[in-house]
Amino acid sequence: MTQSQLTTYMHRAGIRSNRELSELTGIPFRTCDRIVKNPRQARGYQLDGIAEACGMTWEEIGALLQKGGKN
Repeated sequence: MTQSQLTTYMHRAGIRSNRELSELTGIPFRTCDRIVKNPRQARGYQLDGIAEACGMTWEEIGALLQKGGKN
C-alpha cells in the first residue's frame, strides 16, 4: 500500500499516528483516517486544523491537494 503524502508532514511534526492527529485536531478518528488516505476528501476547517497541527504552509496544502494525496 502506498503511503499518503500527508504522513510526511505528520512525521515532520512528530505526530506518530492517525489517532494522535485526531486527538490534536478534534476530528473523529475514522474521519481523520479517511483524510490521511485521501486528503481531497477533507473540508476546509478540517484542512485548517490538520495544517496547524502539522505545521504546514498553505503552499504545502495546495501541493498536497493538487497531487490528490498520492506519492
